Amino acid sequence: MDQIDKEEFSKARNKAFKLLSYRERTIKEIEDRLRKKDFTEEVIKAVVDFLLEKDYLNEERFAEMWIRSRKKHHPRGRKLIYKELKNKGVNQKIINSALNQYLSEQDELEMAEYLMEKWLRRRTEEDSSSYKLKNYLANKGFSYDLIYQITDK
Repeated sequence: MDQIDKEEFSKARNKAFKLLSYRERTIKEIEDRLRKKDFTEEVIKAVVDFLLEKDYLNEERFAEMWIRSRKKHHPRGRKLIYKELKNKGVNQKIINSALNQYLSEQDELEMAEYLMEKWLRRRTEEDSSSYKLKNYLANKGFSYDLIYQITDK
């Protein structure tokens, strides 16, 4: 940290704290946002190292928060949650571990049933075996096995 400007480091760290005050973030998200603000790579690395050292950044905690949020507020299937976490820069091992720990088959089944019921309420002329419904659920990240399990009852 001797080579980098302490004032720049402080500005970048404050920007990172502001981002973290809204919700958990991944390392990639913090790096990308700091790059947009034209901080140097050395400053960005120093800030990320600082945040990791102080446990302000924790990708396991981020993955857990993301999955819990998806279950509660924006139901999504395992495949789409995996893709979202991957796009946010979370390590594949962390994603798989978090999905196995925080998203049971029962949770996924309940989310798919909730989305199916919501979809059917809005479309009175459709039935649960509709191809449109199956495509809707597939686009939400649910496996075809699970989709056929709930739609072909």
